[in-house]
Amino acid sequence: MAMRTMKSVCRMCHGGCGVLIDVANDRVVEVRGDPEHPLTRGFMCPKGRATLALVHHPHRLTTPLRRIGPKGSTEFAEITWETALEEVADRLAQSMADAPESVVLSQGTDRNYQEWLFRFGNALGTPNVLGPAHICFYPKMMGSIMTLGNLTFPDYDGNPECIVIWGSNKIECHSDGVIGTGLMRAMRAGSQLIVIDPKRTALARKAKYWLRPKPGSDAALALGIIRVILDKGLENRAFIEAHTYGARELAEHVRAYIPEKVEELTWVPASLIEEAAIFYARAFAAAIEVGTGIEQSTNAFAAIRAIRILSGICGNIDRRGGDVIWEPTGIIGRRDLPARHLLPESAEHKRLGSNEHRLLSMAGWAHPNAVWNAVLHGEPYPVAAMLVFGSNLLTLYANAARVQQALEAMPFLMVADLFLTPTARMADIVLPVATWVERNQIVEFNSYLAARRKALQVGQCKSDEEIINTLAQRLGLGEHFWHQADDSLNARLRPIGLTWKGLCELGYIANPPRYEKFRAAGFRTRDGLFYIASPVLRRMGYPSLPRYEEPKNMDRGEYLLTSAHSPFFFNSEFHNLPELRQRQPEPVAELHPCTAARHCLQEGMLAAIGANGAEALFRVQYNEYLDERVVYVPASWWDPEDEIWPRSWTQSNVNMLTTNTPPNPEMGTPRLRGVPCALRAFVPPGAARVSTS
Repeated sequence: MAMRTMKSVCRMCHGGCGVLIDVANDRVVEVRGDPEHPLTRGFMCPKGRATLALVHHPHRLTTPLRRIGPKGSTEFAEITWETALEEVADRLAQSMADAPESVVLSQGTDRNYQEWLFRFGNALGTPNVLGPAHICFYPKMMGSIMTLGNLTFPDYDGNPECIVIWGSNKIECHSDGVIGTGLMRAMRAGSQLIVIDPKRTALARKAKYWLRPKPGSDAALALGIIRVILDKGLENRAFIEAHTYGARELAEHVRAYIPEKVEELTWVPASLIEEAAIFYARAFAAAIEVGTGIEQSTNAFAAIRAIRILSGICGNIDRRGGDVIWEPTGIIGRRDLPARHLLPESAEHKRLGSNEHRLLSMAGWAHPNAVWNAVLHGEPYPVAAMLVFGSNLLTLYANAARVQQALEAMPFLMVADLFLTPTARMADIVLPVATWVERNQIVEFNSYLAARRKALQVGQCKSDEEIINTLAQRLGLGEHFWHQADDSLNARLRPIGLTWKGLCELGYIANPPRYEKFRAAGFRTRDGLFYIASPVLRRMGYPSLPRYEEPKNMDRGEYLLTSAHSPFFFNSEFHNLPELRQRQPEPVAELHPCTAARHCLQEGMLAAIGANGAEALFRVQYNEYLDERVVYVPASWWDPEDEIWPRSWTQSNVNMLTTNTPPNPEMGTPRLRGVPCALRAFVPPGAARVSTS
């Protein structure tokens, strides 16, 4: 068969990078960067280049499975799609008749089917959609909404003089490929960096200023920077007087955050705080890139609020080269596809965790701790079934041991995934899903629309959208869905007068920003003002201004444990791809050499890290640029080589060491960064010493 080449958009991470896919004889031959793509211009990261290994991996799931052995085992039998969907639909139908809220729908990081999952839940009548929203993106989103009614993005193509990279490592980890390429363009054009990160990242090495804070102390640092700017009179008075609410309260509030005090709280020298603050405030345009490093501590929401206020008081909101509010593309997309009107208001109040974490619930998400509590104790009501789409719950969530208990107690569990992950092995029914090269999707990014095109069919795999659409049909909910999942593509594009075929022919449609929209229409708040002090938060019983609260039990460990994403994996994905695993074969604990020496740890030895009554093992790697009080490990590690270590997801999983209490009240964010921990050399049972080989 002749070779054919298709243009598409990569999704090995949150993605957005333009690619060319070569297909012959029903196999992907090559995936490479598209040099004609207007944003990424041929760029591909290591994960994208490993697509071929993912698509044709020998352990891919290609047919539905039913568990025939104990939970956690690999004992499954192949069944037909008809049988699998019938069993899942029967369990859901029973729950819909008895108590729709007893069904929990779960997903991992957003892969373009998130809105489908919400639409399905709303049509079912369950308010319980579970995802990592409390630790990824949604603290940023809700903190922004409570400040200016919208989300902002750095305007890298607007020639910012200064870019603050706060808890993000876009050009190394490539969690959002298209953002990383935009950042690199801005740097080549002359933008200067302020990097705020406990680790000396690739971006920190290129920065004008590198601030190395104590993990989890970002809110204190942001408030300290605001204090310096106000003290120096560097704020944008015209913007503040015309467009904000609460400036006087802020000035009084930050009096407590003098640089010397902030140095005690954050470990960042007061002089460096002042220098960076002045450089940022004096820039003619400055943008702030906020990463998940900010969003995984108990002060996450306060930190995001403080960072947005920082941008606002310097006049960088929605200005060219600043933090821009992008407008919707006009298609039926993230705002409309979930069809929130289908969920009765009475069901909204039953969302698990809604009483404890109201801002997370306002965004439509259940809280994991409340879900596990409902499964294990039936409070406030029992969970009857859980459907998981593309999420390895055992490595994703804090207190992994409790997650395991909940999955073992789950009455019915369906998992749709690419591989038989540790979470999939707990399932009653496992469904094989398509990779990104095996499905049609509309890619809706803030600055563009694009077509992700199906290049081939592998086995019996189906897209998540197909699975959801078919289940909806079987449950009598077809009026809210489509005859075939791909029929939705034309329907979603109709408002902008385009068809799926037309989008495929165009490949890419830009959605350029319009600047300073607030001057004509105000902000998307009740009175159109930018809320420095939030009356909405005050009415809800939350602090109207962000404040830093020292986490509890900081004296329980000699060191602070934190984690980072690998350049070669995406959360828990791709550990079983040889091309990537050879780049990082083992989970490492990065330590300052002096820290290692205190515990007789040499590079290459195994270290046991202990926290919250558990231990996990990591290979020691020296990092002379780390603070001696910090231990760095990879996030979401698991080993697929189960014949070597049958319970490999527990051995080096940092979430064996974390807890989900006490979380941040607004969003329910637990402490994943800055966990007090202990450190020792690991000696295997019966061994006199640990080999350094």
